[in-house]
Amino acid sequence: MGIIDKLLGRSEKVPVEEFEEIDLSAYEAEVSEEAEMYIKVAEVTGLSEIPEIKREIYDGNIVIADVAFIKHDKLTLDRVLKDLKQLAEDVKGDIVGIGEDYVVVTPTGIKIDRNKIRGIR
Repeated sequence: MGIIDKLLGRSEKVPVEEFEEIDLSAYEAEVSEEAEMYIKVAEVTGLSEIPEIKREIYDGNIVIADVAFIKHDKLTLDRVLKDLKQLAEDVKGDIVGIGEDYVVVTPTGIKIDRNKIRGIR
């Protein structure tokens, strides 16, 4: 179990063979209207990205933080995760780890369901 799983909750392990590369470019479209909320992606390479992530959360946006670049630095990873968890608590949002490399932080009023959507069996 990885550090993110320990701090943010346990996740299921899926073998790499089960993943398939998908080209989503055919489904992308330009959005011409302004939105009330955005999903932002942040590459976290250290503590310097935390203020910008905080600003996005306070502005009401959802942030998907890629922490793959700092996984080798346990001290920095622990500090970043602690700061993001505190941020989620401060705004009464939510935080969850997705796999070993991603953390999702939501603003006020948005909670993350930890149950996976599955087809009828």
